[in-house]
Formats: sequence, C-alpha cells, structure tokens
Amino acid sequence: MTSSKSKSKQIDSPSSSGKNTAPRSSGYLLTCDPPTKQFIMHLNDQKKSDKKFIIEDLDGTHLLIKGEVRDEITKKVDEWMDLNVFSSIERVGESLDTS
Repeated sequence: MTSSKSKSKQIDSPSSSGKNTAPRSSGYLLTCDPPTKQFIMHLNDQKKSDKKFIIEDLDGTHLLIKGEVRDEITKKVDEWMDLNVFSSIERVGESLDTS
C-alpha cells in the first residue's frame, strides 16, 4: 500500500484583502491491491457518516482519503495483514528422516 499527498493548487480569487481564500486539499491518494481496498472500504463503512474518511473511490486500486486518518488506516491494514499471513509449519508427529 502506498500513498502520496495529493497536490492542490490554490486558486486566486478576487477579494478586497488580496489573500487566497480557496481551501487546501488535505487528501491522500491511496494505492493498494483490490482486497486491501475492500478492507479499507469496510473500515469506512463501519464509521458514522460524519467520521467517514473516503473522499472518493477512484478505481479498482485507488482511493482518495482524508489526510488525518492516514496513520490509523495504515495501522489497521498492517494488523489485518499480520492476521492473514501464514507460514509453513513442520508436520507434527511425522518423521521425515530418510537415513
């Protein structure tokens, strides 16, 4: 899973103070495989509507998410991945010694 800060360009708008008034984007482009994306969407669905963090579902492997939840999502995905990693185990009770 990779993410990159989405770049935003402030738009100059005419105002009496001469300052930029357009808000900056605080979203991250998240790139991941489809199963991880589904897990992240599941996390988003569990949140109350005012706490949802997906700004836009872009395609099969990309999401635009709110910047403030990036670390939380990364932590939860890491935990989920750790639960789904399997390693080979020696067979118990079998002797494979051929000598």
